[in-house]
Amino acid sequence: MVQQIFSFSFIIMLIVVYFSGIIRGYTGFGSALLTVPALAILFGPVQAVAIEILIEIPVSIGLLPTAYKNFEKKTVVPILIAFLIFVPLGTFLLILIDPNIVKVIISLFVLFSVYLLSKQSKIKSLASVKANYVIGALSGLTQGLTGMAGPLFATAILAKGDNSLITRANIVMLSAAIIGLSVISFLTFGLISNQTIIYAVLASPAILLGAWTGTILFNKYSNKNFKTIMLMVLILAALVTLFDSQYFY
Repeated sequence: MVQQIFSFSFIIMLIVVYFSGIIRGYTGFGSALLTVPALAILFGPVQAVAIEILIEIPVSIGLLPTAYKNFEKKTVVPILIAFLIFVPLGTFLLILIDPNIVKVIISLFVLFSVYLLSKQSKIKSLASVKANYVIGALSGLTQGLTGMAGPLFATAILAKGDNSLITRANIVMLSAAIIGLSVISFLTFGLISNQTIIYAVLASPAILLGAWTGTILFNKYSNKNFKTIMLMVLILAALVTLFDSQYFY
């Protein structure tokens, strides 16, 4: 165990987690797009998702106070309601459905939505209350299956065309909710081991430091570059998820 902790691969993992924290702190989501593929190489896909959701807990706690002051209830609440039903369902389906199929579908959807958002300020079909319930259901399933639902609901939130402060606040609130539900689901299905908890505790300082760095960057540069950076992160998230699928090996 000690040799694994101080191995070169573990140090690389901490570096990856730090940079994923920067993305999380700036955009409000996105840490899983780096950490899950990297951790999957070391610990396998199920434990990778478990470690990811555990290290997100302290980050969510740190980002919530500011987000709570600025989030939009009519956007967040419908998606949150859908999360309550579909995150546990997605976790249950993890043992029945190939997550790679979900990754391909979600990645293509995100890429198509990013293309549309690059051409216009908002996508009206993704900004309605009904659409929020659908996005919440799909995000919940995706979170349970892959641990990488952020790009899906972040795309829908960005499509509303709100200012950067409200957009990030909505994403932070939803990220915190889906992490909490995921932890409960993983505990219920016995997917979190003692070793998983140890690795998560050891990796938490790195993601917290990264999130702090990302928050500073957001406060300094969000007014000018937020949408552009969000689109870039969404493209990166979609491509990483797509090529992480075994269908593209």
